[in-house]
Amino acid sequence: MRLNTRDVLSMRQVLAAVVLSGLSLAVAQAGEMDWKWGLVGVAVAVPILTWVVLRLRQGPVYQGVYGVVLTAVYASWSVLTLGHVLRQAASRVEITGGSQGVFGWLILLLALPVLWMSWGKPAAFFRGGEIYWMVLVAALVAVGILTIPHVTVSYLWPREEGGWTSAVAAAGTVAMAAWVLPYLYKVSPQGQGEGGAVGRWLLLLGGLTVGVAALTRGVLGHAAAQLSQPFFVTTGLMGESARTEGLLSALWLICDLVWAGLITRVWGGGKGPALCVVLGTGIALTGWTDGWPQLVWPIGNLVLVAFTVIRPQKEGEIVVKY
Repeated sequence: MRLNTRDVLSMRQVLAAVVLSGLSLAVAQAGEMDWKWGLVGVAVAVPILTWVVLRLRQGPVYQGVYGVVLTAVYASWSVLTLGHVLRQAASRVEITGGSQGVFGWLILLLALPVLWMSWGKPAAFFRGGEIYWMVLVAALVAVGILTIPHVTVSYLWPREEGGWTSAVAAAGTVAMAAWVLPYLYKVSPQGQGEGGAVGRWLLLLGGLTVGVAALTRGVLGHAAAQLSQPFFVTTGLMGESARTEGLLSALWLICDLVWAGLITRVWGGGKGPALCVVLGTGIALTGWTDGWPQLVWPIGNLVLVAFTVIRPQKEGEIVVKY
């Protein structure tokens, strides 16, 4: 299959989007994650996922008979995940912004930029994500500098351990790479050292995930697990004002929207991504995913990786063209 050169992606752009998306998931589970077990999950996940990324970038994964099954798995789970992402982002904006009674409208407003991104070319979306990553780097540096002095060391060593759930949550956050596996074949070759670059980006995501959890627990202690948005509460306490909390929450919408954009891209080209947005928005408005454990979403990432890796190596014709 011949590709338009305008649609060719760079590995840096794709991995920057993966890291941004992972930060959306990382802050959502920061209050519940034991950072020490999170390190274990990252240590296991990074080398495995680096191998997976390098293995699956050689060609499309939606191929042959199994490609139909894989397409159905990605499509169905993407709708549910998109609904969760939109609802999670709207809830955070409502809480940190103090805007009560407009939850449904917030979901629709957030769905609009996702719909717009779904109509564009993949290369344009990923170029934008690379730019947004630079903005988040500055924000993360500022948060780290201002938050670390407020950390209480004893809070970092809780008596109640999260155990394997924290390890799975961290590994599943690194497995955000699952959402780019269907179109990794479009990534332009980077020659020698590509494996190292992939590993470094995934390790960065894992390190940020653990770091966010450690900062949150270090500032809030055991209370972090009882709050709905503990990471942003941390920044609010840091600035002794809700303004810092609201500002960072709004900035974090970049991560939510990039994750939503990655989700729609697994539907391929044409009208598929737009249909995903419509269905996902419907799920968000119904609140069907409310009450689901937060661990569902990192586990979902890991399951997608597993389904993709176990596909047969020799397939027939391409069933779904991206």
